[in-house]
Amino acid sequence: MKSIPLPPGIRDYTSEIVRKFDYINDIFFQETESWGFNKIYTPIIENIESLTSDSAQSDSKNILKLIDPLSGEILGIKSDITPQIARFVNSNYSLSTLPIRLSYAERVIRNKINNNADSRELFQLGCESIGTEGILNDIEIIQLGSSLIKKMGFSNQVITLSSSLIVNFILSKLKKSNEKIRDLFYKKNFSEITKISNDKTFPQKERNFIKSVVIPFTKNKIPKNSYLSSNILKEIENLKIISKELIKINPENKCIIDYLDVKDFQYYSNITFEINVPKIKSSLLNGGRYNNLFNKYDLNIPAIGFGLNLLTLVKYIKVDNLARPTALIIMDSNTSISESFQIRDFLVNQGFITRFSNKKLSNNFQQIIVRMSKNKQVSLFDGKMNKIAKFKSLKEFIEEEI
Repeated sequence: MKSIPLPPGIRDYTSEIVRKFDYINDIFFQETESWGFNKIYTPIIENIESLTSDSAQSDSKNILKLIDPLSGEILGIKSDITPQIARFVNSNYSLSTLPIRLSYAERVIRNKINNNADSRELFQLGCESIGTEGILNDIEIIQLGSSLIKKMGFSNQVITLSSSLIVNFILSKLKKSNEKIRDLFYKKNFSEITKISNDKTFPQKERNFIKSVVIPFTKNKIPKNSYLSSNILKEIENLKIISKELIKINPENKCIIDYLDVKDFQYYSNITFEINVPKIKSSLLNGGRYNNLFNKYDLNIPAIGFGLNLLTLVKYIKVDNLARPTALIIMDSNTSISESFQIRDFLVNQGFITRFSNKKLSNNFQQIIVRMSKNKQVSLFDGKMNKIAKFKSLKEFIEEEI
């Protein structure tokens, strides 16, 4: 057969993977609906302005772009949902309807790939709470994320709290060493930060700030109040309160604070969080507060949300636990078509996936095999054609619980 390759980072998804997708989606939307979130769909492509935050240069690098032949405008295939949510809310809601809660299941394409094993196409489940703020709302959205992951079979969780407000405050004080420090934060290479504090090629004022503020934070210690603004002190206190409350709600979870965590997206304004499971290397859920994202629409609306990485989850959910029982109905010259459909309807109502065939299938589809004889007796066999049961009539078979 002739093979036509797919673009780098793009792949097919087998029925086995899709079955896992459906299983996760069912749990996700049942749970989020019970928390008052309403499902929406957004377009796969939009005008490029809709898909970026105010820091458009950094955002747009991830967006796969194309020219609309109808309008000549530059369009983008969405690489993240959150900026698009801001456009969606601005277009479909008024301020009087706030607060609103939205949930979604979307696919995004990111215009970057580090190696051939990376995926550019991501399946993202997410929730956005628009028009809400305060510690209670922060705890609620984090707890919803934790509840979702638990219902999917992962009870041993580590919740990491951080804040873009704190990180951005620190970086704003470091004009010359800004990019280097940001990169070290991202890599968690804190030993190099100490070297910078003693490097005389950097301004004395920055080196003093690194010693007095940054290095204590690397050790998870709070610097002296005199170095921190009132809003930073309040943010630190809020993180401590949220951490304590989350542990009270879920004592089995571990909750830690990382004051120097840098997120990929620039639109986060305050608290950010992620939820991990020790046996899984990749993060399962990431989110945060983005109170400034609506500024591009001249709106002052607080908001918080998260995204759940579906492709990471499916790697750790076993298909055997999800599969429905299967049944094969053998059709031959003795079989009544109408009665065979009665058998099928009965099996489906019992939870079986069914197929018709004139012979036993070779792909091990069937867990039970049903055959009707010329005198209307119904026999059940296992996958190796060993007889399990025999019924004198179709009526007797349908009255039986399988």
